[in-house]
Amino acid sequence: MQDLFKMLYGMGHKRFYNDAEILFFEGEVPKTLLVLLKGKVRIYKTNNTQEATLHQICAPSFIAEMPSFLGLAYPASAVCVGECEILEISLEVFKRQCVGNAEFCLSFIASLCQKIRILESHISRTSQSLKERVKEFLALHKHELPNLTQRQIAQRLNTSPESLSRVLRELKESGLVRTQKGKISIG
Repeated sequence: MQDLFKMLYGMGHKRFYNDAEILFFEGEVPKTLLVLLKGKVRIYKTNNTQEATLHQICAPSFIAEMPSFLGLAYPASAVCVGECEILEISLEVFKRQCVGNAEFCLSFIASLCQKIRILESHISRTSQSLKERVKEFLALHKHELPNLTQRQIAQRLNTSPESLSRVLRELKESGLVRTQKGKISIG
């Protein structure tokens, strides 16, 4: 996969984005293919007054490659989490590279498969209770917990801070977690 990103450098131009800068809004039609070179991007949907985080993309990675490649509108919005470096590639240039280079094309397909895995994971999480989702998140992100606020965890779990607080209180009472100064630790 690293080889794929090395090949991409010569195809487009880099742009730098600041924290909280919007890359695109749901419903816009892509004009370029976006590749996250450095930083993190949060993909989210908004309905009326609520914002739900679908996924956080870490560099290096394609961003919304399916709608870009197929010329479809973005199904969600994207915002930078911290400073980001993004490579913008003309869709025509990218498609020519796919047609002319089988290895490149297979690497791109692998990236799409990874996004399908993320979608499958998202679908399975929606069938879990909030308590199960919180326990799974805490186990999977043990190393990140000292740097995450409860508000950030709630956002990543697509729940309200109040709902997360109730679940954490239950987990705390059963001895599974500890909280100190807004930070969570396991055990």
